[in-house]
Amino acid sequence: MSFAQPSYLWALLGLLVPIAIHLWSKKEAKTIKIGSVQLLSESKSRQSSSIQLNEWWLLLLRMAIISLITLVMVKPQWQSKVNNSKLTYVIEPELAKNENFMARFTDLQADQEIRLLQSGLPINDIEYTNSVDSRSVDYWSLASEMNALQTDSIIVFTNGYAKGLKGARPETNHDINWIVLDSAQTVEKPLVTYQTEENITLFTANNGPVASKIATKNIELGDVYQLTSNGDSLQVSSSNSNSNSNSNSNSNSNSNVISKVLLVQQPSLEVSLVYADSLRSDKTYIEAALTALSTYLEREINVESSLDNEVNENKETDLTIWLSTKPAPVSARKTLVFKNDSISNALILTGEDENTFYITERITTENAVTGRLTENLLKILDVNKEVSELQAKADIRSLTEADLKTNFIENKASKTHQASWNLNPYLWVFLLVLLIVERFVAYKRTQ
Repeated sequence: MSFAQPSYLWALLGLLVPIAIHLWSKKEAKTIKIGSVQLLSESKSRQSSSIQLNEWWLLLLRMAIISLITLVMVKPQWQSKVNNSKLTYVIEPELAKNENFMARFTDLQADQEIRLLQSGLPINDIEYTNSVDSRSVDYWSLASEMNALQTDSIIVFTNGYAKGLKGARPETNHDINWIVLDSAQTVEKPLVTYQTEENITLFTANNGPVASKIATKNIELGDVYQLTSNGDSLQVSSSNSNSNSNSNSNSNSNSNVISKVLLVQQPSLEVSLVYADSLRSDKTYIEAALTALSTYLEREINVESSLDNEVNENKETDLTIWLSTKPAPVSARKTLVFKNDSISNALILTGEDENTFYITERITTENAVTGRLTENLLKILDVNKEVSELQAKADIRSLTEADLKTNFIENKASKTHQASWNLNPYLWVFLLVLLIVERFVAYKRTQ
C-alpha cells in the first residue's frame, strides 16, 4: 500500500484529543433526596481520582473516525505488480488516418499496442481516429504523459511540426524513440483575400519542412477568381492533373478544384493626430511614416491633424495619436500617446492593455530610423492580423529527432509497473457507517 499525500499522516496526532477528553471527563453526580441532614454524621471525605477511562466503546469509535478521516486525506492506494508490454507505438492522429501508413502495423504481436499522440494517449480506434481534432499537439507535454505507460519501449511516429514544441524539455523514465517522417513537399495554400477600394490582394502561404513564407499578389475577378454570392469568400479554381497508366494505354485527366478563401473588406484607415504646438516636428515625422505605409500597403490612410485645443472627441478612428502633455481621451480604439520616459531604450512601448501604446521620446531623424517608427506604426495598426492567425494553423515546418529528445532518467527498478487501486470510495462508506454508529452509542449513553 502507498499514499498519494503521505504528509497528511500528521493528522493522526488528532487521536490524542478524544483520549484526553475521555481521561479527564468526570462522571455526573447522582442526586439523593432526603428529609433532613440533622441526623447525618460527618464522615471523612476521600478523594477519588477522576482521571479514568470511561465509555470505552465511544472512545474507540471516535478514534476510528479520526483515523479514517486521515486515511481519506492521504489517499491510500493498493498496488499490485503488472507486467509491461514489450513495445508501444504512439502515432500522431493525422498519420493514423492514412491507410497506407497504418498498413505497416497489421501484424502486431500480442504484447504490442498502438496509441494516439494526443491527450490521454488513447488506444488507437478507427472510428475515434476519424473524429479527432487535427489541432497541433504539445509534444513534450505528451512525452510526460508517457511516463505512465506500462511498456518497455516506446516508438513515436510524428510529422514533428515545429509549432508543437512548447515549454521546457521534460524528464521521462522511458527512452522515447522519436521518428519524424521526412517530407520534402512544399504546400501552397491560399490564406485570405483583402479587398480595398482599388484592388483585391490574395495572401498565399508556401509552407515546407524548413521554411514558411507568405506571398501576395493582386488579382482580378474572372474565370479563376470569383466572389461567392454573399460576397464573404473568394472562389479559387485550379486545375488538378492525374496521370493513370495501364498495360494497354496511358490517359490524362484534368479536373478543376475549387477552394474558398476568406474575403475581408478593408476600407481606408482613419487616423486622428492630435498635437501640441511644441510637438509639431514630431507630427511631421509621423505623417511621413503613415504616408510610406499607405504606399506599402496600397491602402488609403486618411490622417486628420488638429491642435490639442481643437479636439473632436466624438469622432471614431482606427488610431488616435496623441502628441500632447494634456490627458489623452479614454477610447476603446487604439491610442498612441506621447509619454516621455528617459530610461526606456525603445521609441514605442506597449501600454497597460493591447490598445494603448506610448512614444517615449521626441522623434528625430535618427531615432525614427533606429527606433523603426514606420514598422512600429504598422504593428500597431495590425492591418493584416488574419494572415498571421491562418498562417500559424497552416505552418508545417518540422523538427528533427534530436529536437524532440527528452531527458531520459533510467529507472533501475524491476521491469514491472504497479497497478494502483484507489481505496477512498470504500473508506468513505466505512466512515459514514462509523459516524452513524458513534451517534447511536452516544445517544444510548445519555439515556
